[in-house]
Amino acid sequence: MGTHLRTPLCDLLGIRYPVLLAGMGGGPTTPQLVAAVSEAGGLGTFGASGMRVEALREAVRIARSLTSAPIAVNVLLAPPREGTHEPGALHDALQPIRDALGLERPTAPAAPAATPIELLQAALEEGASIVSIGLGDPAPVVELARAAGAPVLAMVATVTDARRAVASGADVVVAQGAEAGGHRSNFELPASGLPPMVGTMALVPQVVAAVDVPVVATGGIMDGRGVAAALALGAQGAQLGTRFLRAAESGANPGYRDRLAVAADTDTEIITAFSGRPARGLRNAVLDTLQAAGSPGIGWPRQSAAWADVRATSDRRGSGDYTTLWAGQAAAIAPEAEAGAAAIVAAVVAECVDAIERLAALRGTPD
Repeated sequence: MGTHLRTPLCDLLGIRYPVLLAGMGGGPTTPQLVAAVSEAGGLGTFGASGMRVEALREAVRIARSLTSAPIAVNVLLAPPREGTHEPGALHDALQPIRDALGLERPTAPAAPAATPIELLQAALEEGASIVSIGLGDPAPVVELARAAGAPVLAMVATVTDARRAVASGADVVVAQGAEAGGHRSNFELPASGLPPMVGTMALVPQVVAAVDVPVVATGGIMDGRGVAAALALGAQGAQLGTRFLRAAESGANPGYRDRLAVAADTDTEIITAFSGRPARGLRNAVLDTLQAAGSPGIGWPRQSAAWADVRATSDRRGSGDYTTLWAGQAAAIAPEAEAGAAAIVAAVVAECVDAIERLAALRGTPD
């Protein structure tokens, strides 16, 4: 008999526990990681943006061969955003790094990435059963999801965006606090400066009060205590990303894992130079180069595509110097290095139940 922790969200998504893996793009969400989280009773999620359609198809097939539990696929819906610099200046700045890695300077723009609709269509055809979106209004994908019978999870970073997501057809809202690693999931960005940065503790109860669908909390949640806090705020589940980056099945490279292991609470920052949109991560050597070339560089999503060869090579060599190091503010809380994802899910659930029981004990008995 397993530990009991269930909310109405579990029934909606067909999962045992209200613990969701964040859809982290760029390689961490391997088929093995996604399948292990789902098989353990949570919801495994692919970070599909930037993937080729056939690569995503194969990844979903592998995950589906490892578990019959629900699997989600996440795509990013942000429209293109202009930068302030020309591609040539960016490539000039990156040339010393490419020389060190043995890479040629690109002679043509990167091939167009697959569209969110193409990625979702492929994943759903291969057996994914839940749609997760970030960085935009879910309206463009709702019809496709409905046709497939797939619930739609929409990430938001403000109450206004939460209301808009539900009006567009979101079945679940994922409230992303400012502590979260990765891209800020604001629907729109100001012409200059950072988007609104509302912390998880402040955002979640306001979103819960504003919408009539289940809310999932994310941002700075690394263990069962955080999940219990999210439930206390009115959420029906929690989404964890950084906690799973050092899991045995994660695709994060060794250098990335080493940086996470020593990351302090103050080590992350909001970075635009990596991709052309604000995102929370750790500073490294390539960030200094990208920022020196001018930030926000050549804009979203061209900025990220322009140095994809550098990231891929750095990842293959196990280095954290020349890749994106997305991370949330609570990275230091994670106790396990190389623990399996199933063990992490079990530990988070057990810690949550223990936290709830400890809080209940504080009530004592009436005088």
